[in-house]
Amino acid sequence: MHQSIWQECPDCGLLQLLPPPKPHCVRVCVRCRRSFGDGTSHDAAARALAAASLVLFLLANLYPFMGLEFRGRENVIHLGSGVEGMADHRALMPVALFVLAVAILAPLARLVALSLVLFGLKHGKSRSFLANLLHFAERVRPWAMLDVALVGALITLTKMHDLASVEVGAGFYTLGMLVVLLAMLELSIDRTVLWEQIHPSPSAEQAPGPDWHGCGKCGLVQPEASICLRCGHRLRRRKPDSLHRTAALVLAGFILYLPANLYPVLTVITFGQGEPSTILDGVVDLARSRDWPLATIVFVASILVPLLKLFGLGLLVVSARRGTSRALVGRTRLYRLIELVGRWSSVDVLVAALLTSLVTLGNLAEVTPGIGVLAFSSVVFLTMLATDLFDPRLIWDAAGTNHG
Repeated sequence: MHQSIWQECPDCGLLQLLPPPKPHCVRVCVRCRRSFGDGTSHDAAARALAAASLVLFLLANLYPFMGLEFRGRENVIHLGSGVEGMADHRALMPVALFVLAVAILAPLARLVALSLVLFGLKHGKSRSFLANLLHFAERVRPWAMLDVALVGALITLTKMHDLASVEVGAGFYTLGMLVVLLAMLELSIDRTVLWEQIHPSPSAEQAPGPDWHGCGKCGLVQPEASICLRCGHRLRRRKPDSLHRTAALVLAGFILYLPANLYPVLTVITFGQGEPSTILDGVVDLARSRDWPLATIVFVASILVPLLKLFGLGLLVVSARRGTSRALVGRTRLYRLIELVGRWSSVDVLVAALLTSLVTLGNLAEVTPGIGVLAFSSVVFLTMLATDLFDPRLIWDAAGTNHG
């Protein structure tokens, strides 16, 4: 990218001229300060990182993840064993599917799709094929949670160190390296550049008309039409029924938040005895063990973040409905914060899945999941879906700042 292009900010809806990239500079929206990336291409590095990540993903799932030894009995699990642990309890099958999606399917699908896009651009593959792949990779990005799974594994190790001897397998270290490579891959990819490589934007010398707007999928600014010229998806000025859908999901999340925190999430049974524990009980146990950093992480991610997400999304919906013109930038930043931290609420679900599969020693020791983990995972799913369906541009539209 060596020229200016028209760009509609996906957070505030401002149609603006995106300047050419400069070294060591990040381009941001002139109104809400959303980042558009640095505009530089690191395709060679991204291809190498994507290929290495695919290899590490395979190894992380093949090698033993962690093992447990207690009174002569041993058990070894893999990264995907948490899915089997939850699936053994039929009432918790939705939780098993959630763990399967965020820990296995979504990360793998995103890696494969990104790899095909990066290598396809090099070899001149079909533009429509690459556009569909890149759109799919962006859709599953919020649901790929290998970094959350790694933190969940660390919490699992901490919870078990008083009960039994826990050994870390090669799969655990491989997952750690994979998370680092995935972070480097994200930094090496500029999505605006990838879309421009698939299909360049029109020349900036052509001023957009009053009916022009950006595609919500790929960002291409174009005249009003039914189909996007670049990605082929249906062209919409705003997400349909955004406020109504978000409000319904937030209300459902509030309803489920209470049982998610009142009902037991796990029951640790040792020699036939054990008491069920809620999410807050798990935080207290970590604090009693003086694991303050992990206790803080679990408290913030599993108790505070879901509640703040629900209140935050509710505030955004109400303010957009009322057409409030105050603190527009602040509310847009609130939405970005909710979008950033919301995925970390699933750490407790992944901990429950790992513990259920790891501690299966019959009469000696066993961990059984409770109905609370189903309610809590439902809250996480609903809040993430509500965040995805909410259109922050409606905040600015309601205040009368955007054309049309």
